[in-house]
Amino acid sequence: MEANQFIEKLHAAYAVKRPNSEKLHHRAGRFMPGGDTRSVTFYHPFPAFMKYGRGFNLVDVDGIEYLDFQNNYNSLIHGHAHPKITEAVAKQIQLGTVYGSPAESQFLLAEELCQRLAAADMIRFCNSGTEATMLAIGLARYITRRYKILKMEGGYHGSHDVGQISIKPRLESTGPIENPHSVPEHPGIPPNVLKDCIVAPFNHLKQTESIIGQHHQDLAAIIVEPIAGSCGMIPPAPGYLEMLRETASRYKILLIFDEVLSFRLSRGGCQEHYGIVPDLTALGKIIGGGFPVGALAGSKAYMNHFAPGNPEFLGHSGTFNGNPVTMAAGLVTLTELTVAEIDRINRLGKKLRAGLRTVLDKLQITAQVTGAGSLAQVHFTDREVRDWRSAAAARTDLRALFHLLLLDKGIFASTRAFFNISTPMGTTEVGKLLDAAQCSLAEMRPYIENTTPDLISR
Repeated sequence: MEANQFIEKLHAAYAVKRPNSEKLHHRAGRFMPGGDTRSVTFYHPFPAFMKYGRGFNLVDVDGIEYLDFQNNYNSLIHGHAHPKITEAVAKQIQLGTVYGSPAESQFLLAEELCQRLAAADMIRFCNSGTEATMLAIGLARYITRRYKILKMEGGYHGSHDVGQISIKPRLESTGPIENPHSVPEHPGIPPNVLKDCIVAPFNHLKQTESIIGQHHQDLAAIIVEPIAGSCGMIPPAPGYLEMLRETASRYKILLIFDEVLSFRLSRGGCQEHYGIVPDLTALGKIIGGGFPVGALAGSKAYMNHFAPGNPEFLGHSGTFNGNPVTMAAGLVTLTELTVAEIDRINRLGKKLRAGLRTVLDKLQITAQVTGAGSLAQVHFTDREVRDWRSAAAARTDLRALFHLLLLDKGIFASTRAFFNISTPMGTTEVGKLLDAAQCSLAEMRPYIENTTPDLISR
C-alpha cells in the first residue's frame, strides 16, 4: 500500500467511527477558527469532541472511551472529576465564585506552595502559565533595570512576545549553535522583541555560558524550563542547571525556572529534584486542580515589590487572580499529591519509558524515548534528543500516525507523542498503553520502511 493510501485509509476509518465529532467540528468551525480555541488541540482529519471524563477515562460524543494519557496537557495530575476536588469546588460555588476581595483560600494555597518550594517565600497568583512568565519577566526587569531576557532555543513560556521567540524555529533559520538566532514564531512579533530576547542552546554548557557572558550587562533574567517540555520532554544535561545558577549569580542576573510543567516531578518541583534554587519560579497547570491558574513565587525581597505601600511598588492586577474556586481546587489537589503518590507515578513513568524502549527495539524501529518522572515522549529519529535541533530532526508525520493509531486503540495522548501519568493510574493502565503502542507501531512499520527505511534496524 502506498504511503498516501495508508494515511487516507486511517483518516477514513477514524471519521466513520466519529460522525458526531465530525458534525460538531464543522459546526464549531463557523464560529471559531479551526473549530476550537486552542491551536494545539487540532489534528487531522478532525479532533474528537469529548463528552465527559472520570478518573483516567475520557468518553467522546460518539461514545468511544479512551485512557487519558494527555490529561489536558499535563494539568490534571489527579485525572478527571476527582471526588474530593469536585466536592471542594461545589462547596465553594455555593458560597460564590469570585468576590473582588481577598479570601482565605488564597493564602492557604500560597502557604502550601511556599512550604513546598525552596525558592518561595511569597506567591502572586494569576490565571495561566503565560501570565506567570510575563509577570516573572516584568519583575526581573523592574529589579535589575535591565531589559534583555535570555531563553533557550525550543523553550516555550507562553503566548506573549518573549514567549514566541525561537519556540520551533526552522533548522535553516537557527544560525550557529555558538550564537543561535532569535527567530520569531510569526511575523507579528515586533523587531525590538528580537533584539531584547537572546537565545541560547539548551543542554550546551560551554556555548550557553559564553552567550550569557557576552550579554550579561544587559540581561535582566535567564528563563528556562528545567525539563524542556514543548522541546520534547528533555531532561537537563548533567551540570547544565548548575551552570545557569552559578553564572546568573556571578553576573547578578535573575534565574527564572518555568515549572508550569515540571512542578509534578517532586513535592518541591524540579528545583528540589535537581537541587537548584532559582530566584523566581513560574507555576501553573496542576496547581489549579483543573481550573485556569498561574503563579509567581520568589523571595520576600523580590515579591514585596507587589505590596501596596512599598516605595518601589509594582502594580499587578487581574479580575480573576486568586479565584476562590481555583484556589479551593488547587489546595485539595496539592493536599492529595503526597510524596508517596509522586514517587509512585514517577515509578510508573520509568516503567513506561522502559516499556516504550523495549517495544521499539522489538520491532526494530529506531526512535528515541525521553522524559523524567511521570513524563515520557517518543521521537522518531536516529539522533540522540538533547536539545531543539536534535528534536526537530524527528519525523512529524510518524508522530501524527502514531497518535491516530493510538486513538483507534483507546489511548488519548498528545499529538506530539507525549504521555503523562495521573494518580488514578497504575500498572494496568501503563500496560494497556504499551500494548496499544506495540500494535500501533507494528501497523506503522511497513509505512516507515517505505518512507524512512533508515529508521528500520536490521
